[in-house]
Parts: sequence; C-alpha cells; structure tokens
Amino acid sequence: MIRKVLPFFIFATLIFFGACQEKASVSKSGPAKAAQKVVSQGDEVKGPKIEEEVFLYDKTGKRDPFVSLLIAAQQEPSKGETPLESYDVNSIRILGIVWDEKGHYAAVVLPDGKAYTLREGMTIGLHKGKIQRISKNSIVIKERVKDYTGEIKSKETILKLREEEEE
Repeated sequence: MIRKVLPFFIFATLIFFGACQEKASVSKSGPAKAAQKVVSQGDEVKGPKIEEEVFLYDKTGKRDPFVSLLIAAQQEPSKGETPLESYDVNSIRILGIVWDEKGHYAAVVLPDGKAYTLREGMTIGLHKGKIQRISKNSIVIKERVKDYTGEIKSKETILKLREEEEE
C-alpha cells in the first residue's frame, strides 16, 4: 500500500514546492500609484531584466481610517477671551428679553451663575458664534464648527426663552 501512495505523495510535494517558489502577483487596488523601477542596460545583469513595483499612497483629501469619527467631529475649542466665549451655547439659560427703539436685548445666565446682557452681533460660545437675531421669544446663534470629515460648516442654534415653546 505504501508503494502505491509514496509516488503520488512525492509528486504532490514537488508540485506544491514548485508553486510556492513562483512570485505571487500583487493586485493594484484603490488609489495607490505604482512607480516602476527598471534596471538600466548599463548595469551588468545576466539573465532577464527584473522589474520591481513600488506602491505610493497619497493621503491628501482622505480621512485617517484609524481615527474615531466621534473624536474627529469634536473640535478642540480654547477658552474664550470673555466669559461668554468660555461656555457652550447650549449651556446658557435665558432669563428674559427686553426691547426698545434701538433693538432687542437678552439677559442670560452662564453655568457659573453670572448674568450678562446680550445684543445682536456679539460673539458667544466656544466656537465663536455670532448672535444673528434676538426676537421676543428666542435668540438665534450661528456658529462655524468642524464636522466628522473635518469640513467647517455653519450650525444655527436657537435658544428659547421658555423650553416648552414650539415655533
């Protein structure tokens, strides 16, 4: 029985090792650029010319796949110049809104308990938002924040005088 199986086993082993010695072909997938290096004819090489392929990856305009989308979406704001620029706009609470011939004014309380008066055009919040409009019932703040792709986009936040109101 061994005499019948042994030649088949030797034949299969030779084919296996012969196939392993061949160079596996490298597939070109994605945006990788191939730069080919060819041995010049001035070099003394015996036998056929050998070509070596080198792939270069260009990461410009692409997001790092190993960085979490949640971390990339969060912009690292710094402490503001004024106390109004040191807190997120969603943490500000409106006390009241008054108006006269010159315009609307809003009295707000920051998380530290201090009260301030706001007017249209003032800078507020961690992302240097501008107060676009103060109406009888709300304040509209427009900020420029980074999204998860790193693009800067406009974000409009509406702070209402009373939480239960809906427009």
